[in-house]
This record gives sequence, C-alpha cells and structure tokens, in this order.
Amino acid sequence: MNSNKKFLFMIIGVIVVVIFWIGWVSTNPADEKAMATFVSVEKLMKDNMSQRTKLGGLVKDGSIVVSKTSYLDCTFILKEGDTELAVKYDRTRPDLFKDGAEVIVTGQYLNGIFYADELQTKCASRYEGDLRDENSYNLTEIDS
Repeated sequence: MNSNKKFLFMIIGVIVVVIFWIGWVSTNPADEKAMATFVSVEKLMKDNMSQRTKLGGLVKDGSIVVSKTSYLDCTFILKEGDTELAVKYDRTRPDLFKDGAEVIVTGQYLNGIFYADELQTKCASRYEGDLRDENSYNLTEIDS
C-alpha cells in the first residue's frame, strides 16, 4: 500500500470517528439537565408534560412569596397570556427578579406546580432604550 492510500484511509478514519462522536454526544448527553425543551405554559399544562422544560413569561404582580424559614425558597405565578402557573424556586434569585419581570424558568412540572432549578430574567427595557433609536448611536468611522 503506498503512502497516498494510507493517508486517504487515515483521513476517512478520522472523519468517521468525528461523525460517530458527534452523533453519540447528541443522542447521549453527559448532563441530562442540559436537555430542556422550550414550550408554552398552556401546552405544558394541557399535555401534563413531566420532562425537563423551559418556560417563558411574566411574573404576576403581587405573586412573589419568599419563605420565612429559608430566604432562598420562593414561589410566584408565571403568566403567559391568560395562562398562569405556580412556580417554586429555591436558589439565588437574579437582581432583576421582581413583579412584572420577564423571566425564563427551567425545571419540571409535577402535580400542578413547576419546580424550577434555573431562573433567568431578561434585561430591563431601560438598558435597551438607546439601542432602539439609531440617532442615539455615537459611532465614528475609522479611516484607514
């Protein structure tokens, strides 16, 4: 076998191993928590989905209740349109978490309550205001 054929077989072998590895990692993730499907609150409740999911919505005004025994434990109502869902979260809350905040939660739906283990708040509109108005950009072009 000449060196060109050896080189070709080596390249084909590397490609086959890489394709196999990508397929294996995609179907068998090391961390099952990394796999979460983004669904609507309505679909979650209608289908009674118990697998790990992500939800998005607004925190209902006046619904945040922090436990008196553990300040990390809190419950709140997640609103998406007219649909509401009770969410329980027991970890450190983001600074922007408050009534009316737009949030994304990740966790599991069990017995009518969504048990979240991840809570993210979307940036407040005050940070986005300047980006919406092109006239507020202070950009100067650099001549080369």
